[in-house]
Amino acid sequence: MFNLSVVNIVSDAHRDAINQIAEAYGCGPNNLSVKLQGEDGIYWGCHSWWKPEDYAVFSDDELRQQLVPTELQPALEHLYERLVLDGVAQENWQAALALNGLSVVQEEI
Repeated sequence: MFNLSVVNIVSDAHRDAINQIAEAYGCGPNNLSVKLQGEDGIYWGCHSWWKPEDYAVFSDDELRQQLVPTELQPALEHLYERLVLDGVAQENWQAALALNGLSVVQEEI
């Protein structure tokens, strides 16, 4: 059951690396796609639903070392993750933004 609400946030400098890691795990391209503004610059975030057992595999350090290319591994240290089991996606997202002092950048069309 996909009942684990996950918010991921990373600084602009590490966005490409984290997106490459997510793609290596089969999550598709450009996962960190919501542009965020913080006091110290631009960040990127996303929300996703996971099965708890799948997220346990994703976050296992030994498996990460096997799957994630060595040059991308340092970016994981900069990845913010907020997990809420049986959570409400919007509440988890808003809490993550508030805890990190971030706001969504409204792009002009």
